[in-house]
Amino acid sequence: MFFARSHIDLHNIRASIERTKRLSDNIIKIGPIGVGLDGLLTWIPWAGGLYSSGAGVVLLLDGVRARCAPMVLLEATMVLLADLAIGLAPVPAGLGKLADVLFSGHKWAADLMLKHMEETIYFEGARKDVVSSPEYRDILARIRDGKERRRVVFLG
Repeated sequence: MFFARSHIDLHNIRASIERTKRLSDNIIKIGPIGVGLDGLLTWIPWAGGLYSSGAGVVLLLDGVRARCAPMVLLEATMVLLADLAIGLAPVPAGLGKLADVLFSGHKWAADLMLKHMEETIYFEGARKDVVSSPEYRDILARIRDGKERRRVVFLG
């Protein structure tokens, strides 16, 4: 199946997002700055753009599979498009390439999705199967009382 159906699927999606984030923007660490394949390949004509767009698509598909909210996916898309545009911008003397090395858009987009996943309560099964569980009723009561702000997603 395409969408996550269990917590194991969600674990694997998180691992995929972390792996893409690390490969794209954090293979080589120089102080607080990380450089990954996105920054290294930007110096090779079209290779950086191909990698950046491919890694961006992988991140967005993982976000869809994890059932991230549309606004989170839109925000991540805008960050990834900005990262791609910076790398392909025709700026003289390699300034655009240097900016692409320093702009860690894949890391930013990945962090947005990972944070959103952490703020989501996932229940395995369909809504009709879960609504009678005490855990769901407890969470629903906390949401109604304003004590819980996380969203609830059913994986069934």
